[in-house]
Amino acid sequence: MRTLCILLLIASALPAQLPDPDSRSERNPFAGQSDAILAGKKLFAASCSGCHGANGEGGRGPSLIEGRMIRRSSDMTLFASVRKGIPGTDMPPTNLPDDEIWRVIAFVRDLSAPAYESKLAGNPDAGADIFFGKGGCAGCHMIRGRGGYPGPDLTDIGALRTVFQLREALLKPSARVADDYEGVTVTLQDGSAIRGVARNNNNYSIQILDSKGELHLIAKDKVRDTLFRKGSLMPDDYGKRLTSNEVANVLAFLSRQSVRPPGEREPARTRGGRR
Repeated sequence: MRTLCILLLIASALPAQLPDPDSRSERNPFAGQSDAILAGKKLFAASCSGCHGANGEGGRGPSLIEGRMIRRSSDMTLFASVRKGIPGTDMPPTNLPDDEIWRVIAFVRDLSAPAYESKLAGNPDAGADIFFGKGGCAGCHMIRGRGGYPGPDLTDIGALRTVFQLREALLKPSARVADDYEGVTVTLQDGSAIRGVARNNNNYSIQILDSKGELHLIAKDKVRDTLFRKGSLMPDDYGKRLTSNEVANVLAFLSRQSVRPPGEREPARTRGGRR
């Protein structure tokens, strides 16, 4: 079977593959079905992982997890691109039956969907117990006013991140450190030290949010030494400290954190107040 290589869905040649406008309204008959997503994952592993990685994280081809083109494209656009391929590119047509193409698309959709829209196997209640207990997560993170500093507030994290991003943040926190959360220790001229995350840093001052939630504005002429931490302040051994079931439970709990379910959100406003 020739590799499906969905990587070129975001290539400039994609518009040429759009199906007729009348057919673009057709929806994937397997959309959101857990059995179909699992079947699509197996098909993806056999036909697409060579370019995109086993979980769509990217490799020779781009990541499918954060691809806006995939999220914005209609089901029929994706179907036509996989079915017909894109002439003049490395993406070939496929001879997979229609039902299997739809299952692959269901899996790809699930990769880039907000975690809130994914159906995870873990127990959210058990995950909450770990988050606020054994895992110690609430010592640095807050959810709906409960928890601590200086980590990011996770109240809306299920609507803002994909399942892959949540898993990566939990098990490989240094793979991607969020802006304004770079660990730093500043030693002042009097020998005292302030530790936390650097919220702002320029030639004249540095702002540090400490573990108590206090924001320190420090003039550079008061600083003796500034040491930035390599990687995340978050522990990187949760894969050892927690069992696989416990990891699944924490991810299930985080996936349910949403101020408002994504489907009920208002469309984003553009500059000037227009949508």
